[in-house]
Amino acid sequence: MIRTKSLTYEGAFIMSIANQEMIRNNNRRLVLEFIINNPPVSRAELAKQLSLTKATISNIVQELLEQNFIREIGSAQTSMGRKPILLEFNKAYGFALSLEIQPQQIIALLTNLKGEVQEIKKIPFCPQDNLLQHLEQILNFYIRENTAFKNKIIGVSIGIYGVVQKNEILFTPYYPLPKSGLGTHLQETFQIPVFVENEANLSVLGEAAFHHKYKNMIHINVHDGIGMGILVNGRLYKGRDGYAGEFGHTILFPDGKPCPCGNQGCFELYASQRAILENYAARQKKENVTISEFLKDYDANLPLAHEMMDLFVKYISIGINNIINTFNTDIIVLNSAFSNHIPDINQRISEYLAGHQNRDCNIIPSKLGNLSCLLGGARISVENFLDIHHLQIPCHLPF
Repeated sequence: MIRTKSLTYEGAFIMSIANQEMIRNNNRRLVLEFIINNPPVSRAELAKQLSLTKATISNIVQELLEQNFIREIGSAQTSMGRKPILLEFNKAYGFALSLEIQPQQIIALLTNLKGEVQEIKKIPFCPQDNLLQHLEQILNFYIRENTAFKNKIIGVSIGIYGVVQKNEILFTPYYPLPKSGLGTHLQETFQIPVFVENEANLSVLGEAAFHHKYKNMIHINVHDGIGMGILVNGRLYKGRDGYAGEFGHTILFPDGKPCPCGNQGCFELYASQRAILENYAARQKKENVTISEFLKDYDANLPLAHEMMDLFVKYISIGINNIINTFNTDIIVLNSAFSNHIPDINQRISEYLAGHQNRDCNIIPSKLGNLSCLLGGARISVENFLDIHHLQIPCHLPF
């Protein structure tokens, strides 16, 4: 009995230490996250907003100052008493590298730890190229060779057009499937966290960091394909094995056009940017039409361009109708060159839906545009490095 009692006391003591450590880590997370998202702020304001004691705040702030994650920037103006010293996050502590693997190019984005863009670079990429070798060259340049970012990269994200689960690429319709363990290989080679994820999933994380008041959100990317990122109660929803959100591979026309995924009549074969442009080119007996040429024709009120845009509105409305009935989400972000360029597209979609459902639907254009995937990747890297949960991305973007 004495032995059992001794073990019980010892176990309780260890559990108490563990609980104290967990509470301290959580308090540190809350303090750092508040300073990042609400600068500048004083110690007194931190204690008030987070309901923590002044002693707790003082200890955590001192630790963050010593780690160089935050800095003091002077005193606040006040007419009474001692002027409080203001704190702000040291966003230049390091950089996040985000990569988006598109069918014809790789986009590289460097941000500081607040998600503010420092550099964007486009790197040619052909589907026949060795993806792993391409990525190794890019990471080697930024992590080991580039003097501006050398030894300052805190994490790397890789946005894939396809299905990803647990850092492993399961399916890619637009370029050959790389050998297994791509993320793990890069992580071990460069000794840095590497996050491989579906591009639409990264996009919804990026958009949610901008529209941070929404906990439930759908983000639809319309490009060569159609991807969908799903946020439920502030968390990314991927399904059992990563296939949740493969909106472009839902069926629009049974027994329709064959798709690389193995199905027929997939949504993206009719409503994607590529599909609309290919259809438009074929109707004009042209080999191809660029997005710029199409939008120019639309602005010039060419009837066929407007007819194709009506078709896009119809198809996307059908898809969004199904999404609303499935998820009943707070907001839907539509990110496409069509809707971003033509101001009334979202309104036309909402009107189409209202006529069929008698229900309001909050559909908004993307604020992050072509950077949504890349900024979502930056968010993952920064939150992992700082051990915080909610990085808010600023709205001043370089476009």
